[in-house]
Amino acid sequence: MTYASAHWSKGIVALWALLPVLSAVGANPNSATTRADLRGTAGEICVPKGKYPTGGGGETLFANDRCFSQPVTNPYPWEKKSLRARKADPFNGARIVQYDYHDALYHCSKRDMRLPTIAELSALFAYANRRNGAANGPAYAIVASSNDSRFPGGLHGWGGGSKYWSHTFAGNGRHRVIDMGTGRVSIDHDVNRRYVSCVH
Repeated sequence: MTYASAHWSKGIVALWALLPVLSAVGANPNSATTRADLRGTAGEICVPKGKYPTGGGGETLFANDRCFSQPVTNPYPWEKKSLRARKADPFNGARIVQYDYHDALYHCSKRDMRLPTIAELSALFAYANRRNGAANGPAYAIVASSNDSRFPGGLHGWGGGSKYWSHTFAGNGRHRVIDMGTGRVSIDHDVNRRYVSCVH
């Protein structure tokens, strides 16, 4: 074995030893480890992988954990200031930013997230209200705060004065929306302004 080939062999061994470290440093920011860290983001609700009811006897399967962002109360610098609601939300008293459907898509995209489907939002509702008999009327875990006696079962305080946009198509110029206080799904025109929760 020559001096050069011996050096070459040692170099390969060294690279193999470093490979796990290099992989960790260059890991995809959307990896499971990074997502686990993101669960600490204030106001998010993270739904673990599993099966969840979606209404009408159906269910949806989450192959991975999914985290949903709380609706914002202040527009981002790139957004129009007029998006902020004029009236306070009846559940949490905040003036929550409302978007038309196309602004909702852009809002989530700019935050490196996406607008959820109606099945995902229904699963979120079922998960958050799983201890409150959500199928039998109002369930306030998402919309009301835990310290508000007017709304038993309140927990997250996101607000429910408006329905929430989904990315689920419902005909020309329309998409499905959900009432996060009841879980009821309906159809709305894209030009109307609604609350937005993004998912990642």
